[in-house]
Amino acid sequence: MTRESIPVGSRRTYLKGVAAGAAAGLAGCLGGGGDSEEGISDPIEVYTWNLPFWEETITGEIIPTFEDEFGDEYDGLEGDSIDRGPKTEDIISFFQSRLQSGNPPSVFDTQFGAYARYAEEGVFADIEELADDELLEQYDDTALELNQYDGTLYQLPFYMGTNMTACRTQWFDEAGIDPPTFEEPWSTHEYLDAAEELVENSGAEFGLTFIRFDYLLWPWFKSEGVDVLTDDNSEAAFNTSTTVELLERFRQLTDDGVLPEVTWTGEWQPAAEQFGAGDTGIYFGSGSALRLIQNMGEDWVSEDTIDIAHAPADGGLFTFHGLGITTPGKSDTEQQAALDLASVILNKEFQQDFLRNTTVLVPHTEAMEELQADDEFQSNNPLLVQLYDMYDVVAEDLWRPPVIPKATEIADIIDTEFSAAALGEKDPQDAVDEAESRVNSTL
Repeated sequence: MTRESIPVGSRRTYLKGVAAGAAAGLAGCLGGGGDSEEGISDPIEVYTWNLPFWEETITGEIIPTFEDEFGDEYDGLEGDSIDRGPKTEDIISFFQSRLQSGNPPSVFDTQFGAYARYAEEGVFADIEELADDELLEQYDDTALELNQYDGTLYQLPFYMGTNMTACRTQWFDEAGIDPPTFEEPWSTHEYLDAAEELVENSGAEFGLTFIRFDYLLWPWFKSEGVDVLTDDNSEAAFNTSTTVELLERFRQLTDDGVLPEVTWTGEWQPAAEQFGAGDTGIYFGSGSALRLIQNMGEDWVSEDTIDIAHAPADGGLFTFHGLGITTPGKSDTEQQAALDLASVILNKEFQQDFLRNTTVLVPHTEAMEELQADDEFQSNNPLLVQLYDMYDVVAEDLWRPPVIPKATEIADIIDTEFSAAALGEKDPQDAVDEAESRVNSTL
């Protein structure tokens, strides 16, 4: 990956000439921000995606640091923050409403491929026209590639991870089953077979629950050789006999009570509550849910009662978030200030604080390496250390969900149709046919 080398001291002078024309055009269309010579009249806002636990850090530490560090460079500089979640549609709809008003948040935290639609519509700035080498060199090539669309970097890498399977050791011991490991992953059907055995031969009431939305359902299908879309992302690729057979099995397991219905009706918290109650053998979702299931099962979840594994073989996906800089209604000065706020959020100090409060990884390589070498941190977070170790083993074999403008809508269609099939509300083949038709229409 190449990028222009801009001397740090002259960066803003350089960027003012590069960005002024585009910023003025967008401001004219959408009622934009003030001229850069007039300073900044509105707060530089960061809009985060379901990070309520970090609100105190953002408002009490990050925003004041931003204002102190950059206040002399911008007249009238203030920072502000917004957080919403966990439902994807609520997060996107709020941003859309602000976008339509001509005043979107300055920095937007998006997940997976949700940023592609905004990149294509010209809502996000080209990061390489704003950032200097020092900021971008915090990241390796993989982290940067995850946040590129059509060869352009539209987001600064924020945090990332992959899938996690949590197995309750007690039920596996009672059933006489060895749990999967991330070095030797199971196939989809091995997971489902074990879920049945756990219900039949242990004290577990349910065998398996999982997260299904935002492409977290897809590892079960990807492991069986089913892709979401064709290689060129032009149409659905999932209408296969394998897909239908797997949905039929999900439906039967749900009917039999091996999978609780909340698997198909709930979101993050209900699934964590299901596993946290202690009567379910296996939980599958994103590694970011580890802290949630620890909280829900605080009376029993520990390194002695849980075994950590990955996704079904060849099914693991990258989960990632990035920070995009919005352009509509924003002058070149406001865009640069937004980039500077993002740089504070992503500095080593606050990335390590983020790690201490979450169960994800961050792509800031130095922040990760220092914390992984911290004996006290490792001692206090044994399950999290297992997640880090797992990522090191599986990282090269992960796949990325579609990074296209309609990525979020496609995930919602698949979730709706496949859940209806698993709950017995639709015939599995009809659900797959309808999902295919809707996806192709959306594309």
